[in-house]
Amino acid sequence: MTVRVRRFAPRDGEAVAHLWRTCFPSDPARNNPEDLIARKLARDPDLFWVATDGMDVVGAAMGGYDGVRGWLYHVAVSPDRRHEGIGRALVSRALAEFEAIGCPKVNLQVRASNRDVAAFYEALGFTLDEVASYGYLMPGSGG
Repeated sequence: MTVRVRRFAPRDGEAVAHLWRTCFPSDPARNNPEDLIARKLARDPDLFWVATDGMDVVGAAMGGYDGVRGWLYHVAVSPDRRHEGIGRALVSRALAEFEAIGCPKVNLQVRASNRDVAAFYEALGFTLDEVASYGYLMPGSGG
């Protein structure tokens, strides 16, 4: 494996959008990859990483930090490259960067039905927080 994790660069946009469409086929319209990428780059582009093998993007992850806690979003690895440590490398990079900016806690959400992904995060040391996650869809957000 010659995978390297680095910050997202604009040239990665098309490949990351394709990766997210592949890995998250049932995402709602509000999670349109091109729109997510544009919003992320406009807000805090430093918390956005890709895993590459040569020129190929084989994984991606976004993070956010609000001064209270960090969040990990849209961690994805190409289906044909899973179980190679790419997801672990992306999460490790994210955690290191969160720590460097003084973030005391990192949260993420996993769909309750996705036990494989939950097991992946548990193996990395994440624990289930006994909280309810609420959401509010802004009018016109696209569902």
